[in-house]
Amino acid sequence: MKLERDIPRFSGISNFIDLSKLERETHILLILGFIVAVTLHGVIGIYAVFTETKPKVVKPVSVEFVIRRPRMTKPLEIKKSKVQKKEIYRDKLASNVIIDDNSYIVPPPGEPFDSKISIKNELNNPEAIDQDFPVSQDPYLRTESLRHPQKYISLQEELVSLKDFDNGKYNAMVLQNVRNKQSVKGFVHIAAVWGSQLKIPDALKRSVINLAEAVCRYTDVDAYVDTHLRLDSGKLNSMPFIYITTDKAFELTKTEAENLGAYLRNGGFAVIDNGTPQYEYSQAEASLRQMLRDALGKDARFEPIPNNHPLFHCFFDFDDGPPQGNEVERAIISSQAMGTMFDRMSKIVIFLEGIWIDNRLVAVYSDKGYALKWKEFSNNTPQLRMGVNMVVYALTQDNGMTQKNMAMIVK
Repeated sequence: MKLERDIPRFSGISNFIDLSKLERETHILLILGFIVAVTLHGVIGIYAVFTETKPKVVKPVSVEFVIRRPRMTKPLEIKKSKVQKKEIYRDKLASNVIIDDNSYIVPPPGEPFDSKISIKNELNNPEAIDQDFPVSQDPYLRTESLRHPQKYISLQEELVSLKDFDNGKYNAMVLQNVRNKQSVKGFVHIAAVWGSQLKIPDALKRSVINLAEAVCRYTDVDAYVDTHLRLDSGKLNSMPFIYITTDKAFELTKTEAENLGAYLRNGGFAVIDNGTPQYEYSQAEASLRQMLRDALGKDARFEPIPNNHPLFHCFFDFDDGPPQGNEVERAIISSQAMGTMFDRMSKIVIFLEGIWIDNRLVAVYSDKGYALKWKEFSNNTPQLRMGVNMVVYALTQDNGMTQKNMAMIVK
């Protein structure tokens, strides 16, 4: 039996806890909890990976418009108006009687007559002036009316402008002041043409856009660009100005050649520009020339355009002929046989070539490579002005597509 003095003063229930056993059990529970946590997260991860989840599509908010019928505040009444009686009458038009040796006064059909009376002979006879001629009330006389049917649209009277005609039916309408050739106003759609094999190089796609901007800058003509027109398209026959350029060989299909030929013969105008002017007799040059031969056949005769032609004077004056293009660039030529490369100055081009049909310039062929200059943003003013002349000439030339459309407009 322990005495009271043998028991420690601060003894308690903790004196009966086995710390080593408690530590072992804690370690076991910790390890079991870790294993359970890893297993649970692994199962969730595998489920997420191999389970296809469909995104939740949120239905857009829709607004329903309800059109309500108007409410009538008054009963429907039909107002009766008195219709005035129409009177039919005939206007008396002044006319000039054209009298010649073949003009006669004859009675109407069904009435007998002995002989024809010559008007000229009777009027030249002084004694016959006071005589009564057997003239029918409705003689068959060749007459010329002093009034003509209204076939024109007066811009001044109708209070319309040329730009009002830019509604899809016409692709160009222009007016040029006869006293000032640089006073040109209207609109035009310029087309860069493609084919099944004919492609515009990516580096030259900017050229036709800069040309249209130059037309807008130097003239009062609003120019627009259509960069996706194909040679076999029916829309080709409504374009007043088309531009063709390439740097590779190509061939036209039969439909493309026939469509291009019909376009040029019916008032169209084309500018064909060699995309590789630095090379003499290049594949692009051969293909472009053959394209015109396939389209026009025997009419494809290339002739130099003289310096006094209206093409060089219709807006800007080029007294010395066409300005220099990109043909002066040095051409780098490689020789596979010798395994060497050398450069030389390219060919000299001093004129533009044209094709005429019925005394009308229908196509301009250029070996100057103006497209390579037009695509630049500086040092190309003369070349852009030459391009402006090409557009203005196409719009103002006689028997051209634009002037045929302008035949309906007076002023």
